[in-house]
Amino acid sequence: MDQSIITIPRSPAARVGRLLIWLSGIVCCVFLLSVIVLIARQIVIPPRAQRILLVGSIPLPEALKAKGAPDSLAPGQSQDFDGFDFQAIDPTTHLLFIAHTGPVPYPYSFQDHTFHWDNPADIARDGNIPVVDLQKQKLVGRVPIPRVFGLVVAPDLHKVFASSSEQDRIYSFDEPSLTNIKFLQVDAYEGLDSMSYDPLTHKLFVESGGETVRYPIHVPGQRLPILNENRDPAKENVYVIDAPTLKVLAKINIGKLPKLPGENLSKGEARVPVTADNAPKFGYSVGQIEYNEGTHLLYLVIEVSEDRNIRPHPLPPLGTAELVTINPVTDKIIHRTILPETCTTPHAMELDTEQNIAYIDCIAVDPNIPLVQHLMRMDLNTMKAFPDDPRQTILAPNPNMLALDRPQQLLFEACGGGVTVFDIRSGHFHKAMLIR
Repeated sequence: MDQSIITIPRSPAARVGRLLIWLSGIVCCVFLLSVIVLIARQIVIPPRAQRILLVGSIPLPEALKAKGAPDSLAPGQSQDFDGFDFQAIDPTTHLLFIAHTGPVPYPYSFQDHTFHWDNPADIARDGNIPVVDLQKQKLVGRVPIPRVFGLVVAPDLHKVFASSSEQDRIYSFDEPSLTNIKFLQVDAYEGLDSMSYDPLTHKLFVESGGETVRYPIHVPGQRLPILNENRDPAKENVYVIDAPTLKVLAKINIGKLPKLPGENLSKGEARVPVTADNAPKFGYSVGQIEYNEGTHLLYLVIEVSEDRNIRPHPLPPLGTAELVTINPVTDKIIHRTILPETCTTPHAMELDTEQNIAYIDCIAVDPNIPLVQHLMRMDLNTMKAFPDDPRQTILAPNPNMLALDRPQQLLFEACGGGVTVFDIRSGHFHKAMLIR
């Protein structure tokens, strides 16, 4: 009997079904491969930062109310030389405090002849602190503290602290009542500015960059005297304040610090090391101070002050700017780190306590060196700068203030020419966008 296999030809329907199975398998494989590629691309090439949308605006009152006019939260008109400075948020009350500095920066730039600098009543009406409820998106108050620059919130004390440069005062008031305003009077011409608060020691740290005392001086080569533009190094300090009592605990002088041996004495190609007993003739210009709640240390940026009576004002020598570390328990400087030569004029600073990174804006511009306005990063674990190319982190013109959105991992730099936004996720740091 013939045992050969008899092949039964497939029907057309069976052939179509088999083809569909093959096609389905190919589609599934392609889909899975695409998903793998997309995931890999997300890891290697980070996506653009999320879109930032303007969802609303809140009109603010005038900074300089008319003589005899009552306090009002009604929207005001912008005035020449008007401006804003630091802001502070209390995460427990959801209140935003804004330093509205007022439109009277210098006597010679103000045209309101009813304003007199020797009249305390006039000074008292120049500037204020608008208070915004972030949950209600509504202006809820205005604290009558003039010429405010620095602001910081102490949630554990239910207090807000403010520095008034023009009055040489450190203010405190209660929140959310916005009452019980008190102040500490410090020495004249201190130039109080940025502030930071340590909740462990209940200390308030206030940076004073010194104010220029203008008096006639004679400059060689000029027939007529000019007004002095240099600051007194003795006025360049960090005040240590007991926050509950508003009493001075210590004053850390910065202006008369000796130069570090690694710093340079001259500009250009000549690199002349200096000994530690050499102090800058015109002191150190003090930048922003920030408290790191992760390491419980304070950080301060400083730069060498050059002779400001020279026109145009010279830039500091390369390799002389520093990041200074202060122990808030002992109120002592424990470390001084020289910043890269690409950052000769550090200004604003923001700390990422999760990654332990300091973000510092460098504001000098010199096409001959070259120096560009850019953002630099400092690893606070190693106290070394990240090897970022300054040309890749260029800021919009006139950078002034940094703010960190930790949940979104975005860093914002407020500039005169817009807001520069950086994506600061670990391993993916890059400039994300510019908002104009």
